[in-house]
Amino acid sequence: MKTVGIIAEYNPFHKGHAYQLQKAKELAGADYTVIVMSGDFVQRGEPALVDKYVRTEMALRSGADLVVELPVPYAVGSAEAFAQGAVSVLEELGCVDALCFGSECGDLDTLLSYAQLFEEEPPAYREFLQDFLRQGLSFPAARSQAAEEYRNLTERILPCCADDADCHAGSSVLESPNNILGIEYCRALLSRRSSIQPLTLCRRSSGYHDLSLETEMASASAVRHAVYEALVPGTDSSAGQLTGKYPGSRLNIIPDPVSNQLPPAVLNQLPPASQRLLKTALAASGPVRMNDFSSILSYRLLSLSRAELAAIQDVGEDLAARIDNCRFQFTTAEEFADLLKTRQITHTRATRALCHILLNLGQDSLDRQKASGWPVYLRALGFRESSRPLLGAIKKRSASPLLVKAADASRILSGKQLSLFEQDVFAAHVYEAVKAGRNGSPLIHEYTRSPILVP
Repeated sequence: MKTVGIIAEYNPFHKGHAYQLQKAKELAGADYTVIVMSGDFVQRGEPALVDKYVRTEMALRSGADLVVELPVPYAVGSAEAFAQGAVSVLEELGCVDALCFGSECGDLDTLLSYAQLFEEEPPAYREFLQDFLRQGLSFPAARSQAAEEYRNLTERILPCCADDADCHAGSSVLESPNNILGIEYCRALLSRRSSIQPLTLCRRSSGYHDLSLETEMASASAVRHAVYEALVPGTDSSAGQLTGKYPGSRLNIIPDPVSNQLPPAVLNQLPPASQRLLKTALAASGPVRMNDFSSILSYRLLSLSRAELAAIQDVGEDLAARIDNCRFQFTTAEEFADLLKTRQITHTRATRALCHILLNLGQDSLDRQKASGWPVYLRALGFRESSRPLLGAIKKRSASPLLVKAADASRILSGKQLSLFEQDVFAAHVYEAVKAGRNGSPLIHEYTRSPILVP
């Protein structure tokens, strides 16, 4: 029995994801596919469009065999934390033979070479990195420039020239988000000396930031943008941001059920099961976005001192100072992230930091997890009935028990594993609170949720 792993957000599950599922099994010669999926909040520090159970069912009905939750400190962390946590889950399962991921370059050797560089960090590379950081570049930009300079230093005799396209290959590779994640996946496998084999697929879909739906396989960003544009009143058609048209109801806008119609261009990008599940979820609660958490976040920003802000995951002294200076200019979460952005603080870092503040994720806790080798626990969000042989293999080989019922957590988990589970439960409740508030219904307790079972 062979098993291939995929690390995903499925926000939402579209035709490009279905293509990857199919090709991953073919490339790995696998019998089963295990998905390690973010929960209700995703890596860029935003809430998922629809909840983790809806997205789990989308994946299972399109061919996945088992969906396991990625603990929230990793799911909303940096590329390193996201990759290390997800690979740790795959390792813990004990029966995953390969990891398949999409990348813009599609060249595994290139991605592995960068992974080796970032894992070893030779002195010359570290000097370049520090020089670019001192010049005021953000860490991602400084790392990209340092890697390019190091490769030019070690692989070339003649200086780089402006018309040498290959000379700038390093910069372009590190400017693409799926390449960056792919490098971090390879780095995580290298650091663990893992037996899991990396496989990469060249993305056939649009670029990560491409918002066009006029393509064979649009990006998840394009699908989300179109959903917000169609269903959220007052959304600016060019930027997908809420305008001042509805100043009194920016936080929890739910579409009118009568007009809750997704454009055909959106539906065409989704497999049939995803179409049905997305329409049902949106009709019930509407699309979830960061602005829905603005009132909770505003309270958190008013409650924490600068020192307490600095202790939050991925915030630090510089961003804490900026948040402290700007907190009384807060209007909405998305606008505040725009306000926090500087040359050194990217918009992604600002958004992710606000998410960490919202969910009360501490840097000390993440540092301890890193020092402990990125501990995880195994929680099944859903599985196919036909995957029971896979579940049996996991039961025999996994380093940790597979948690199926949340109510069993205190009995079978302890220490760091139980702490991670409790953070996931809190994140789920924060997410559900928005939906419950919209519907005027009680909040669904995470302990009452059962895994999705698909025949």
